[in-house]
Amino acid sequence: MGANRLGHSSHLAFWGKFFGVAAVYLLLQTTLLWLDGEGWQKFWVLQPHETFEYWDAIHYANLAVGAACSAFYPLWPGLARWLASPPTTEAALRITIPLSEAIFLGSLPLALWTFERIINNRRVALLAFVLYALGPNAVFYAIGYTEALFGGLSLLLLVTLHRVERHQLSLGPRLGLYGAIVGLSMGLNLVRPALVQTGFAIAFTLTVLFLIRRLTPGDARSAIAPAIPLAALIGVGSLVGYSLYGLFCLRTIGNFLGPFQAQVEWGRTLAFRPWLLLFPRSLLIDIHGLYTPFLIFAAMGGLLWAAFRHRPLTFRLPRQGWVYLFLVHPLIFSGIVIGLSRFAKRWTTTISIAPAEALERLGSFTVLYAIAFSGVHSIINFLANSGYLYSTSRHYFGSPYAFVAIGVMLTALSVPQLNRLTWVIAGAGLLWLGEQWWHYGSGRWLG
Repeated sequence: MGANRLGHSSHLAFWGKFFGVAAVYLLLQTTLLWLDGEGWQKFWVLQPHETFEYWDAIHYANLAVGAACSAFYPLWPGLARWLASPPTTEAALRITIPLSEAIFLGSLPLALWTFERIINNRRVALLAFVLYALGPNAVFYAIGYTEALFGGLSLLLLVTLHRVERHQLSLGPRLGLYGAIVGLSMGLNLVRPALVQTGFAIAFTLTVLFLIRRLTPGDARSAIAPAIPLAALIGVGSLVGYSLYGLFCLRTIGNFLGPFQAQVEWGRTLAFRPWLLLFPRSLLIDIHGLYTPFLIFAAMGGLLWAAFRHRPLTFRLPRQGWVYLFLVHPLIFSGIVIGLSRFAKRWTTTISIAPAEALERLGSFTVLYAIAFSGVHSIINFLANSGYLYSTSRHYFGSPYAFVAIGVMLTALSVPQLNRLTWVIAGAGLLWLGEQWWHYGSGRWLG
């Protein structure tokens, strides 16, 4: 009886979190678009598409009217074409914009459920959920971009990987989940460019898994062996997914690698521009899309180094709350923390982390894959850009992988100050989301 009551209470809490977050999102969107005056006209495309400023949505709408090989991938516009066969760009936008929001809102229970299981800490999972659903980049889930479909498929992939890793399954269910991993990987590589990112994530995950098992108690070979099939399944699915599009491009424009060539024509070329670390030449939030994965990678590297030396990982955090205002620019904040740690230690608090326990939480294929897959987008944006960090924040924060990475890292480090700070950041992100909807209604740059 007590167990049933506890389970019922847990279900009520789960749905309360979902409906609360969804209500805040819809209230913010509705209010800001109504206050703007023309915001709802833009959302429902009651104006000619020439006045619509968000070109990714227009490109996908054009592809929904007629398929073509380009830098934009075919599954999202193909879904709109399959549902309604829109005859014009405006008609396609009227489908893709509300459909993207419906997919996003419909996937929110899956997002919370996935975060709770992978992060394995309900308080931090709720924090990750709020960051995901009410952060400034959540606007892109509802304006006809690919984020909603890509996010939904990604959540399914993450929870499938986690189930395979964490549960002893008989052959039939295991083969079914293996098939799902291949199919979802195919789908993700037909929604937007993900082949290079997938290759990096697989290599990173297997390498770090090997290092963790070598540096912490356990048999490295037996621990890594279950991850190899997962890596192979994702790799095969991703190659098949891109190949389907590549063959279409080969038939239509004679170039199997046409989508990659189109990226170059859009101005994305390899170049090292270190000044972007300080001046992104784009929205300030793009700096956070660059430094957040860097900090996660640095924490991972620090934990591995500490495990190698058989010592705890130590670092310092400022005592004074006003110092955290400099997180507006993470590089400046890092410099201040380093200076305080060296010359004013009484203004800081020393944090000590046992590496073995932290790495145990981080050492799963699903978690490491999420860290790598999200982080490599920022690496690519930094190394292959057109002189700006445009869209770095959207490419990093615009999928659930980043929030799995943030949530599991917070749980692994288990530092109350960092959790409280992240809640403050979540509050700021909610205000920023309101600004994003205001900008959408007024036709200003979103990122």
